[in-house]
Amino acid sequence: MIDRSDKTSVHLFTFNGERFALDVNSGSLLNFDKPSFYFLSEFLNSGSIDLARQGIKEKFNIDTEEIEKEFETLVEQGILFSKPIPYFESNLTLKSICLNVAHSCNFACTYCFAKKGSYGDSESLMTPENAKAAIDFLVKNSEGKGALEVDFFGGEPLLAFNTVKKTIKYAKISYPDKKWRFTITTNGSLLTPDKEQFLYENDVSIVLSLDGNKETNDRFRVLKNGQGTFDFVFPKINEVAIHRKKSEGYYVRGTYTKETLEISKIAMDLRNMGFKFISLEPVVTKDKIGITKEDLPKLKMEYEKLAKEYVESQKEEKWKFFHFNLDLEAGPCVQKRVNGCGAGVEYVAVSPNGDIFPCHQFDGIKETKLGDIFTGITNKKLQDKFRRANYLFNKEECKDCWARFYCSGGCLANNYNMNGDILKPYQIGCEIQKMRIEAALYVQYKSMELSPFRTSA
Repeated sequence: MIDRSDKTSVHLFTFNGERFALDVNSGSLLNFDKPSFYFLSEFLNSGSIDLARQGIKEKFNIDTEEIEKEFETLVEQGILFSKPIPYFESNLTLKSICLNVAHSCNFACTYCFAKKGSYGDSESLMTPENAKAAIDFLVKNSEGKGALEVDFFGGEPLLAFNTVKKTIKYAKISYPDKKWRFTITTNGSLLTPDKEQFLYENDVSIVLSLDGNKETNDRFRVLKNGQGTFDFVFPKINEVAIHRKKSEGYYVRGTYTKETLEISKIAMDLRNMGFKFISLEPVVTKDKIGITKEDLPKLKMEYEKLAKEYVESQKEEKWKFFHFNLDLEAGPCVQKRVNGCGAGVEYVAVSPNGDIFPCHQFDGIKETKLGDIFTGITNKKLQDKFRRANYLFNKEECKDCWARFYCSGGCLANNYNMNGDILKPYQIGCEIQKMRIEAALYVQYKSMELSPFRTSA
């Protein structure tokens, strides 16, 4: 007899008319017919086999013997109601740094968290000397790490392209024993063939900001005079996609808002423009364009529509939507996913003057300053708080959430900006994460020719 009814170990959901069960601990995904799904749902809700039997008898007028045998087999195989894998709070060490090389931007995007690129301060660019000192700081404080990551951010980092170039060369020449991974996030407006060639030759991944077609993009991504930016940037961004068509060295990243919730259309528009690597993120703001609870039903329908269209489109041409990438066969890597993004510990951001913050979204928030690249981390108490916050099970609201091993407790910056507490999850963000995870599970299941987790039940 099935003897496990822990509601936090199995998540049931329907998606595009199909019924799924996710075993949270193992990552196994199963697809059920109506009676089996109903039986498991009744069992989870009541915790009673007898009540589940009674319910299925009344609803479907069938015996549950075969269904129960199937579930017993799944339990015995560790596919359903699997036992938790042991996990612990890791001793995180620095391995990644974000260089905010530009507290300045030539755009004035309405939703910009960085206050139009200035981060609420006077506009400034990082000098090559400060950037090199940041590389030294990263190497010095990442003992034992052979692979290091550097992200060039802003504002618009191409305003400080000379610093970007010198930093990359300095890192490679000064620390040749390290495996360097570089990324730059840009609005694309200042890209030239020479700049893109340098980035390509140095294996710099590019995140390109574009919110969709001209109408969607120009709603919020504007120049300082209010003019839309699509006509200005699309040709440049498109050139990057053409140049890198044989690699995965770029992503086109869009932001959607309360007024642009049609994410299925936005994503498919970007795909039809020829982009193969696409990501869409919700705006996080208390302003009127922020997503509210009332928007969630529509957004759920949009994710279901996008997931279905995505699966169908793969028959014509392969492309990637960032949030649909899950590996069901490997299951959730529990130990890695209980430790979050690493903000403030594994990952820090550096402002142009050398100040260190837990991540780029904290840059400019004085009370979250950790130290500087010249004297190191001086606010140990704050770093310890971030260390604790990175451990999933230190967040009370995350301990029993079915999505815990896929979101790792959410974004600490979003928690802080929306709730004033890095340990208190941003609820709207949580709900959107769950939608995306269910969509990704559906996509991965439908993409498998023969799933080892599929059951005939």
